[in-house]
Amino acid sequence: MSTISSTALQLAVGPAAIGEKAQPIERQKTTETRAQLEEVAEKFEALFVKTILSSARSAKLSDPLLNSEGQKTFNSMLDTEYADALAQHEALGIAEALVRQFQDRVVDGDTE
Repeated sequence: MSTISSTALQLAVGPAAIGEKAQPIERQKTTETRAQLEEVAEKFEALFVKTILSSARSAKLSDPLLNSEGQKTFNSMLDTEYADALAQHEALGIAEALVRQFQDRVVDGDTE
């Protein structure tokens, strides 16, 4: 079972339901570095912002005259660019909060 699958299973049913081999999530350490954690947190923030922007667009507040497939594709790409820009500039602070939450679960530097 992959690490992601086992972690998802632990979150879904808890360690007691999985058996004695399961480690509580609080004790798991990874070999990921802080830089990798920051990168993943930024990508998550960008995905979150893109979802918000896409949901706002789908609320049908836009002009129906500009509702072609080409315009939808452009809007989707524009939402992705806006989301990436906001995440890179830490506009919402979601990535920073994720890094603070999970920083004790990663190693502090490149120790290879």
